[in-house]
Amino acid sequence: MDELILCVNKLQDQFRSFSQKPVDLPQIIVVGSQSTGKSSVLESLVRRPILPRGIGMITRCPLILRLVHCPKGDKLRKRRGESYEEWGEFDKDGKIYDIGDIKSEIERRTEELAGVSKNISYTPIVLTIFSPHVLTLTLVDLPGITKVAVEDQPADIEDQIVNLINQFIKNPKSIILAVITANTDMATHECLKMAMKVDPDGTRTIAVVTKLDIMDKGTDATEILTGKCIPVKLGIIGVVNRSQEDINNGKSIEDTLRDEDDFLQKKYPALADTNGSKYLAKKLQELLIKHIINCVPAMTQSLLKKIEACKSVLAECGTEVRDEKACLDDTLNTFCQSFIKIVKGEAVDVQSVSLTGGAKICSLFKKLDISLMSVKPCEKYCLEQVILAIRQTSSVEPPLLFSERAFDELMRPLLEHTRKPSLLCIDEVSRELKSLCRNSIPQETATRFPAVAQGVTKVVDKMIDDLTGKTKEYVLQSIYIEEQHITRSQILKIVNHSNLLSVLNKDLGLLPGNPFKSSPAFIKKAKLKDFTIQESLNPATKDVRHCIILGPWAPSGGWAT
Repeated sequence: MDELILCVNKLQDQFRSFSQKPVDLPQIIVVGSQSTGKSSVLESLVRRPILPRGIGMITRCPLILRLVHCPKGDKLRKRRGESYEEWGEFDKDGKIYDIGDIKSEIERRTEELAGVSKNISYTPIVLTIFSPHVLTLTLVDLPGITKVAVEDQPADIEDQIVNLINQFIKNPKSIILAVITANTDMATHECLKMAMKVDPDGTRTIAVVTKLDIMDKGTDATEILTGKCIPVKLGIIGVVNRSQEDINNGKSIEDTLRDEDDFLQKKYPALADTNGSKYLAKKLQELLIKHIINCVPAMTQSLLKKIEACKSVLAECGTEVRDEKACLDDTLNTFCQSFIKIVKGEAVDVQSVSLTGGAKICSLFKKLDISLMSVKPCEKYCLEQVILAIRQTSSVEPPLLFSERAFDELMRPLLEHTRKPSLLCIDEVSRELKSLCRNSIPQETATRFPAVAQGVTKVVDKMIDDLTGKTKEYVLQSIYIEEQHITRSQILKIVNHSNLLSVLNKDLGLLPGNPFKSSPAFIKKAKLKDFTIQESLNPATKDVRHCIILGPWAPSGGWAT
């Protein structure tokens, strides 16, 4: 049955190279608050002091601890560790570590992943222990839950640890090993609260109760160990760990296990056979093997579906590419032809409910045209504004026909109106061209050569961005030029028009209506600013004629330049 656990370990190694795990694997997750004795529990299973010790948060990244029973004569021992009674290996580096060197190597790798401060890392350390003294078992040790950030820990360290733990225990195929202390109120243990959130029925949670030997006098853990206080279904096992004093005095784990047996026989004789570190190891192995067996059918079904999906994708990828350069040239040529056809409207989807390609770009230009022609000078300026502009630009010599300088001053702000819609149109066309680029990449190419598809998109996007910037510069320069030199082609047409003199000679009553409306609000504002301006705003016959001439030159559709 040990082979089942080793098989899951191999699957776990394979899945670690994937961007996403194909399936969730059965595993035992060790959770608990700081200083509950998690490290001592794990060391009792390994039978060796291999874990770093100290004050505060020592475990700062996940530790996948694999125990492999490897007695004398075992094939693993013949292949890897003939000269070792027991040894350890990290990840897949192939290097064999003496048991005494493992602790320092864990510390080194922790600093490499999480830094020298008290930060945590989500990247796991994978450690395999080969020994004749262990039962084949795999556990995942996680950082202890802490409530307060200390030293140089980030302020949100509690949230980081909780999120890390949740990532592991939310796996429905995981077994949660909650480590709690016997001398603390059961309702205050954070690990039990977290376990109950993802496993409310307690069907995949087992509790390990530590520090049985330091409970208050006159109290014991009988009710806790018999399941009357903790709602878990996989069992509750009490253990006695090495204290810090024992560690300082060099007490071995073997001596601790013997003292643990003596304590349980003396203090809890009726429960001694179902508690203790030795029983915990057997129980965990039994639970893990049973759990793996129960999960195998669903895992197999899920993997088969994913294999079929992968085969389908491989089939879509086509045959093997023998000439990469020719294949790349053909792929790029297909993309270019597809892009051109979409722009020209030769690849039209008649079922589409929206404009695409060249038609969409054409509609954007039409939208710009409508926006530019939406300016109505005769509505933007009131009669008094036009007259005031004529007076101010005429100085002491009123114009013979009409004030061209007034026209320039009135025209220039209207040209500014073209700036924003023009730049907006450029951005919209740019986005549409990028969308066309993505739509021009055949689905087969995107599936078979995703790197090529991403490369084409990246290059085309950069080209479009560069040209977008240059186009904006050109448009802004054009608007600036128009503002600096107002063209008069249409003015000359009006001046040379045969009806111009008749307009000037006709009585006001016979002239067409003045296109500019009077604005009482503007008059009121002008009065407040300068009381002498009121008389200037009273239009003379000549002013009215000027306005009538300017009006047709600036039709309702907008002033042309």
